Amino acid sequence: MKITALLTAAATVHLCLDAAVTAARAAEGAAVDALYIMVDPNKLVAPSEEIQFQRLREVREGAVEERAEAVHAAFLAWSDAEHDTTPVVQWRSVTGAEETSVLRETADTNLLVVVHNHNLDAYDALHAALWHTGKPVLLVPAAWEPKSATFSHVVVALSDHEIAADAIASAMPWLRAADHVTALRVGHPNDRAMQLCSRLQDAGIDADRRIVEPDSDNIGTQIVEEAHELGADLLVAGAYHHGSLVEWLMGGTTRHMLAAAKLPLWLEHKAL
Repeated sequence: MKITALLTAAATVHLCLDAAVTAARAAEGAAVDALYIMVDPNKLVAPSEEIQFQRLREVREGAVEERAEAVHAAFLAWSDAEHDTTPVVQWRSVTGAEETSVLRETADTNLLVVVHNHNLDAYDALHAALWHTGKPVLLVPAAWEPKSATFSHVVVALSDHEIAADAIASAMPWLRAADHVTALRVGHPNDRAMQLCSRLQDAGIDADRRIVEPDSDNIGTQIVEEAHELGADLLVAGAYHHGSLVEWLMGGTTRHMLAAAKLPLWLEHKAL
């Protein structure tokens, strides 16, 4: 089992690594890879507009080398602190475009960890991880504060779309390791999504059931609010039922979840 923490900003290195190590504790023999991608406009093979945009970032965010040094320093500071790092955390840095490097460098990874920063590298890393790798992504809010050493209470968002089943399947080791699992459905007691409960039962997971009526068109926000109310420290859900253009134009459950979440999200999207 390999977990890759995608480091995208010095200020959130500790969050990304804390989440990766928390996830690793539930997977026996897991190793954590801390990956930083240095996007150097002088070495990019990209349209001139993109290269110029990367150069403009230096005005607000500092030079490429300065950002890379800050991230590495934050990694060393985290490593030197007192951490129960059962897995070995290896530092790795590459130079290239964010999205193509994510695809190339994480081909053998089982789980990607990204902090939901509001910077370009984090956006590009998340976009590549969710839309193009086909791997599960542990998305960590920038204001997250771990409540325990493991994800002890996991809420699973039930959906009648197959990507919810994919997310549950990939999260099985973490669901089995949790002290408490809740199967949450914002919908109706007899709809098709409830069939996913049988998959949990077949895997030996005795999940509580929580069924609530939709209270608005914003299902994503309601799912997150229910997970918060239940005291969960991880929410598992399928991501982006529609194509990227539809999501961008009209929004959707996943976008609302990303905006509302104050707890880590286990997300998975596979092109259909």
